[in-house]
Amino acid sequence: KMKETGTHLCCSIGFLTEKQARILKEAGLDRINHNLNSSRAFYPNICSTHTFDQRVANIKMLQGLGYEICSGGIIGMGESKEDVVDMLLELREINPEAIPINFLLPIEGTPLAHKDTSGLTPEYGLKVLALARLLVPQADIRCAAGREVYFKGEEKRLLSVVNSIFASGYLTEDGQGIEDTIKVIEDAGFTYEIESA
Repeated sequence: KMKETGTHLCCSIGFLTEKQARILKEAGLDRINHNLNSSRAFYPNICSTHTFDQRVANIKMLQGLGYEICSGGIIGMGESKEDVVDMLLELREINPEAIPINFLLPIEGTPLAHKDTSGLTPEYGLKVLALARLLVPQADIRCAAGREVYFKGEEKRLLSVVNSIFASGYLTEDGQGIEDTIKVIEDAGFTYEIESA
């Protein structure tokens, strides 16, 4: 029914079988978010339930069925700069339509609750986003979780690098509300379009 309104549908729903993916495609789903999260080498440090290669295989299966792909990662989990580059090179190979880059928000009760994020400076974050822009220029580069924490006061520089920013909530944390985000964009001298998820 939503397709009747012209809505572009995107879901973040984890692993799918080919049968499940076909059913959703026939129902009108356009895009699936399935993040790599990190480099292949670093991945065993953050996940023990499946492999990096399983994530890549899932994405390739979805692409083969005609889905647009949104796939990115999380910066600040303890990975090296080389890991960040390797993740971005993997994303270049996947060639997603959108690359959301998240910056770690340590959450109490999780294994990364006390992770040192002092290295997540605006300068470092901008370098990561700029490298994503250079390596995968055709993709929409999106600054997602952590934007309000790590780029506060640097919005003009941030918006010069990315295509979009997330607002009003992430998977695990509240984000800056829509009205405040619009003000940030306008104050930085940019215009905006709202794309709902």
